[in-house]
Amino acid sequence: MEQFQAVFDAGKEKIVTEIKEKKHGRSEERYVFQLKAKLPDDLVEKWPTVRSIIAVERHRVINGKGSVDTSYYISSLSPNHKLLGHYIRQHWRIENSQHYVLDVVFKEDSSRITLDGAVENIAFFRRFVMNMLTQCDCGAPSQKVKMKKAGWNDDYRARVFFGL
Repeated sequence: MEQFQAVFDAGKEKIVTEIKEKKHGRSEERYVFQLKAKLPDDLVEKWPTVRSIIAVERHRVINGKGSVDTSYYISSLSPNHKLLGHYIRQHWRIENSQHYVLDVVFKEDSSRITLDGAVENIAFFRRFVMNMLTQCDCGAPSQKVKMKKAGWNDDYRARVFFGL
């Protein structure tokens, strides 16, 4: 962050990628800034492949109310790589869709499991089952429907879990 702040304070920032979107009743502008990574020696030792640091500044307007937030990332790609903003967006698209499925299909946010180790084990199990549902070409339109049908029908469950 300090490296970016010094560049911003000097007025030498360079936008590598600029994205403007209007969807779902909101407008968002994303600006991607990249710098060559200058990490302290202890971090260079931990992450020797880091070549760039990235700042993504998001300006959002939802129902007339504006907000600005900045996220920071590290990457093994060189600075000024034009697709870094796209890669970051894709990562969050996948991450958000996975969390949505885990909450809607598996009701993960309502889980009351708290035993030591059990939380990690059930999270692993949910993701394992979610991947099986995703890979199954069983004719159901969604993972939620596949899960329900698998609970109701032994033959369908065998198709989902064993590919039979």
